[in-house]
Amino acid sequence: MTKQIILERILEDIRTDSVKSVILDSDMANEMDDQYALAYCIGSDKIKLLSVNSAPFRGDRGRTYPQGQEESYQECLHIRDLCLMEESSLAIYRGAEAPLTEQNGFAPMDSPAARNIIKTVKESHKLVYVLTIGCCTNVVSAYLMDPSIAENMCVIWLGGNELGYDDCHEYNLYVDYRAGQILINSNIPLILMPAESHRRSLGTQVLKASFDWLNTIAGTKPIHDYLRHGLPYAFYNNRIRNQQKWRHILWDVAAPGLLAVPDAFDLSIITAPIFGDDHRYAFDQTRDKIIYMNKLDKTAVFDDCAKAISAI
Repeated sequence: MTKQIILERILEDIRTDSVKSVILDSDMANEMDDQYALAYCIGSDKIKLLSVNSAPFRGDRGRTYPQGQEESYQECLHIRDLCLMEESSLAIYRGAEAPLTEQNGFAPMDSPAARNIIKTVKESHKLVYVLTIGCCTNVVSAYLMDPSIAENMCVIWLGGNELGYDDCHEYNLYVDYRAGQILINSNIPLILMPAESHRRSLGTQVLKASFDWLNTIAGTKPIHDYLRHGLPYAFYNNRIRNQQKWRHILWDVAAPGLLAVPDAFDLSIITAPIFGDDHRYAFDQTRDKIIYMNKLDKTAVFDDCAKAISAI
């Protein structure tokens, strides 16, 4: 079966009303959008969240990759607790503690998260969607450890910028550039969701939240209070002076949104771009195909996200 046919069938599956089997792979402590994405997955009636993986990152305050991974793992546990879920209801796995590096020959980073992906995909009777909203180290490592998982997996990755950018060097790609190159060059069915665009109406950057939207999240569980007010104020160190002017991009809710409200997304099958060693896009029409997100409907995604979170 050609890659074109496989991707066409995935697009057909996404547009059906069937509940999708999902692994969420996230750098949960890096930003404040991952938490909304996790809650979206938990509350959506279109998603069966099988498990959550923590991904490594290295940010400010001198944080190392292992520290970033552990902080992400702990924040995953925190969100699960705020949703009043038992451990048996949602398994969470620690991911890689470093990106793929030349020093170790770009060997896979073995971790509970990578092994979770392999085990889940191989045991599933349905296609497993791996929502990769941080670096793609875990899913690429799983693939390098067992390439056969590409047969029953689709990766939805928030990585890179719009193809109109010369520079593809977006944060999730930057964290593990080599893993990104392996993913875009592999036979894994991939849906690429770009972050930024010269045109502000494109990319997942359009998902700019306001307090007006946050206040549409209903419910009385701890998770609802945390996402309505607690998390934004904590992330900004209580420096939000004017709720009317506050805005923050929640890039990561695009990934579950694609499965929950597919009609809100304009997707097409294209030739995979090249992530060049110079961190710029290059193109070769002989390459394999991927699915690419051209644009999304912000209102539809945010409406469904708030509905799902309120249903927790």
